Order: sequence, then C-alpha cells, then structure tokens
Amino acid sequence: MRPRGNTQEDYLLRIIRQAAELLRQLRHRLLGGEENAGSIRRDAAAAIDLLLGSQASVLGMLDPESAVRMLGHPALVDLWTALLDVEADAAEADGDVGVATRRRTRVAALRRAALHAWGPTSTGDTTEDAHE
Repeated sequence: MRPRGNTQEDYLLRIIRQAAELLRQLRHRLLGGEENAGSIRRDAAAAIDLLLGSQASVLGMLDPESAVRMLGHPALVDLWTALLDVEADAAEADGDVGVATRRRTRVAALRRAALHAWGPTSTGDTTEDAHE
C-alpha cells in the first residue's frame, strides 16, 4: 500500500465517520423495531457504497483475502462487516433468511481474512472510533 497524503487521509477519515454514523442510525432503527426492514437493507447497501466508493461492486465479488488486501485498512473492513451485519439482520427481519445467511458467511470470511492480514487490531467497533 502506498503512503497516503494528508488530503487523502482526511477524506478517508471523513468517509469512515459518515459511514459509522449511518451504521449507528441503522442499528437504532433495527433495535427500535422499524417496520420497514427493506428500507434498512437499502440504506445499509447505500452506506456500504459510500464507504467503499467505486470499488464496492468489485470488493463484493472478490474473495475475502483479496478484498481485505485491496481495502488495506482494518477500520474499513470493520465498518464494512458491521454494515453487512446490519444488512443481514434486516434481511432476516424481512424474512429473507438466504440473504441473511450469505451476508453472515461473508462477514465471517472477511473478519478471518482481516485477522490473518493484520492480526488482532485495536480498531474494535468503528462506531466508537469514528466519534473520538
């Protein structure tokens, strides 16, 4: 991975903060029992697109190791997997168990690949990191 300039790093941090705030809102909506799980699914997918940008569709198709390597930052992987978790929860609430299972399988594989790539990280839950 090549070094990032200040402008690029600032942009990355801004995107992480925005996506983390969207994640927080989506979790709140899920826990609040929002009736429209389909809306939460769409919004989670939109937050993933915001986070991953133009690479979102490619990253979604890549094997977990390649996707993690391409992202190159543990916080991005943490946030991406958290958004996929929300999408899985909303899919399950929507009665779409197949999609929920596929999302959870993808989350587990991405987290294993990140652990293999970086070892245990201190990023933890990005919703907290982004607000500090």
